[in-house]
Amino acid sequence: MQPNPTHQPRAAVLTIAEVMDVLRIGRTKAYEQARLYLDSNGEDGLPCIKVGDSIRFLRHAIEDLIGEPITPTSTDHHDTDPPRTTATPPTRTNRTHPTTDTNPQLFTA
Repeated sequence: MQPNPTHQPRAAVLTIAEVMDVLRIGRTKAYEQARLYLDSNGEDGLPCIKVGDSIRFLRHAIEDLIGEPITPTSTDHHDTDPPRTTATPPTRTNRTHPTTDTNPQLFTA
């Protein structure tokens, strides 16, 4: 029996975008639950592993969580991890700009 060439092997790990799609949750909630799992040593949150700076979700653990196999969707995800930033985003302030002279002297005599 020949293997079906159109059959794609199921990946053992899932990206954040794939887990978001399967569980129908947003990015913030998915990362929050992944960090909770890592911080609690697996006691709470979404089962995942760290691979370098990336977070990956084990397919079998997510399937056990939802109680059924994960079927591929037609959604094409090329998303991996969010961009890494080291600085906090700037915050807006209500600073006023310095007042400027409304009648500046351009030339001196």
